[in-house]
Formats: sequence, structure tokens, C-alpha cells
Amino acid sequence: MQTEIHGGAARESKLKSGKQRPKSKPKRREATASLVTKPDAPVVTTDYMTTREAAAYTKFSRQFFEAARYKGDGSGPPYIKVGRAVRYRKPTLDAWMSKHDHPADKSIQLK
Repeated sequence: MQTEIHGGAARESKLKSGKQRPKSKPKRREATASLVTKPDAPVVTTDYMTTREAAAYTKFSRQFFEAARYKGDGSGPPYIKVGRAVRYRKPTLDAWMSKHDHPADKSIQLK
């Protein structure tokens, strides 16, 4: 007779009879159910962007924006801070990028 220390009475009775219940795979919950949105739900668009979105928009790294905020010397674009949340306005990012426009250093002469 086989007994297990942590098996309990139900497990002992199964071992006595020689029948074991086949193990079934646990059912997985559908993860996509929480991601599905209603087709008529309005899409909210805003001029406010997170640091990651601003970095993707300007093609700079997220670390550049974070370092510019940390320095506080005006090297980065202006931002809005509410609590811990940091947001950038799209028109402000465009103006900041335009402010850094430089003319060509050497003129190109076509022959």
C-alpha cells in the first residue's frame, strides 16, 4: 500500500483502487476579451504626449527627454508636469524643433 505524506484521504483512495484520473490541461482565460473595444467607441486624440510618444514623434530617445528635464537648463522642449505625470504638447514640440533649424553651412553650387 502506497501512502503519501501530503496526499490526503482522497488521493489514498485513488491509489488503492488503482484508477487515476487523467490530468486535463487547465483552461486559459481569453486574454483578448479585455482588449476588444466596441466598434462605435470614440477614439480620443489629444495634443498631449507622454515622454515615449514625444520621443517617437521627434525621433529622439526617451533618455534624451528625461536628461533634458533633469538638467533643467532649457536644452529640452517645454513640458507640463502634473504630479508625477509629464506631458508634452505637440505644437510646442514642433516649435522647439523649428527653433533649432540651421541653414546649410556650405552652399552647393551646381555646374
